[in-house]
Amino acid sequence: MSENTRNDEVLILSIPNNERINKLGERFSLEFQCKPSFFARVPGRVNIIGEHIDYCGYPVLPMAIEQDILVAVGVITEHKLYLRNANSKYDKVDIDIKSFETIDIKADSNGKPFWYNYVLCGIKGALEHLNKQQYNGIRLYVDGNIPPASGLSSSSALVSAACLAFLHAQDAKLNKTEIASLCARSERYIGTQGGGMDQAIAFLAEKYSAQYITWQPLNATPVALPEDASFVVAHSLAEANKAATNDYNRRVMECRLAAKILAISIGITTEETIITLSQVQKLGNKSLEEMVTLVNKYLPKDLYTKDEVCKILMITGEELNDRYSTPNTKYLTEFKLKQRGLHVYEEALRVENFRKICLQLNTNLSVSNGTNGHTEVKEGNDNTLEILGSLMSASHESLKNLFECSHKNLDILVDMSRELNVHSRLTGAGWGGCIVALCPKDKLTDYIEKLRAEYYVKHCNIDKNEANYYVFATSPNYGARIYQ
Repeated sequence: MSENTRNDEVLILSIPNNERINKLGERFSLEFQCKPSFFARVPGRVNIIGEHIDYCGYPVLPMAIEQDILVAVGVITEHKLYLRNANSKYDKVDIDIKSFETIDIKADSNGKPFWYNYVLCGIKGALEHLNKQQYNGIRLYVDGNIPPASGLSSSSALVSAACLAFLHAQDAKLNKTEIASLCARSERYIGTQGGGMDQAIAFLAEKYSAQYITWQPLNATPVALPEDASFVVAHSLAEANKAATNDYNRRVMECRLAAKILAISIGITTEETIITLSQVQKLGNKSLEEMVTLVNKYLPKDLYTKDEVCKILMITGEELNDRYSTPNTKYLTEFKLKQRGLHVYEEALRVENFRKICLQLNTNLSVSNGTNGHTEVKEGNDNTLEILGSLMSASHESLKNLFECSHKNLDILVDMSRELNVHSRLTGAGWGGCIVALCPKDKLTDYIEKLRAEYYVKHCNIDKNEANYYVFATSPNYGARIYQ
């Protein structure tokens, strides 16, 4: 089966002889007194550009990274789940499958769901898809080397690995796009209204290229990145967890409300309760640039009260909650609609420009910044990396100022990078986590060394050797697979 095949089943390969898999297999055998039946691997991801727009229906441009969630799986006839984690700080959990109808999300004192809740979300999604009476149980031993709460999709990878492992234990056949969509739905049981990017890249990723991911239907198109560029991930050491606060769901709700008000304002008649910002553009037959103008025209205020929104939409507060809220956003009384709408449409435009530039890499044409934010393609000397980098920097400024999801540590890393003539931006949901930087290869060693010394050692008092775990170069990696 080719690694480049689209819409086929997840690759099933022979178990490789490497130290990490061997060690996980040994741990599994010690715990359960038998060998695992198979292993499943799901990678983390870094989103190069296109943040907080997947749930608005717009394309994104992520790539899978080397770091992953790896699980050893034993198939058993007993209808139980035995869940173990290689990190000793995480509790062991045993649960009956037959009583597994709802997920009672347990959280720590900081509001973060316990690790096994993500596993249960993935398995619950698999159970609902299979809709059978009898299931094989599984013993699941998890080992992850994606830094948690880093914006590199550790939680989504865990949900996806659990779903994939359980499906394979039942000998279920799903192609990559089907299981990506299933895993996206499964993660919503944890309480966050994600758009599906993390799961899509986890299953549709290909080595050596980023993926341009579009929706309805889900599709991924390989995008070649500049050969003279390196992508560097640097952890801010501020942890972010989407399920621990309502910050993420608040932004989803604000985007939904902005979309509905824009639709009404430009005369779109639809019975849909929820409409996305991309649907407004499509139904209104407008360009992204025109949508920016319409946001400024029809959402002029910096802050809208709940009463004002209800009046515009001609609904009651209870109806607004029923149609647009999640349990952790029902009590919000103020919304920033203009800022969220502007970010989404301008970020979608940046993604298109980024992709357009990358498509020129194998031609004799060069790209430059044109007027009004347009990308111009022309003959002449190429400054591709600078143009791509400027789009990433603009993305960060928008996420910081319009979407308000940055963090002071992220901003410090971005500012340090700028002083070193390297463009960067936060990646992932934000409020902590990581930045991704576009660094010319000839600057790579110096750039990483400067971040280690200036940020991790001086600013964070981290040992220089320990800093190697938090800042690293990465390249596009392959997607999920099973080793059997």
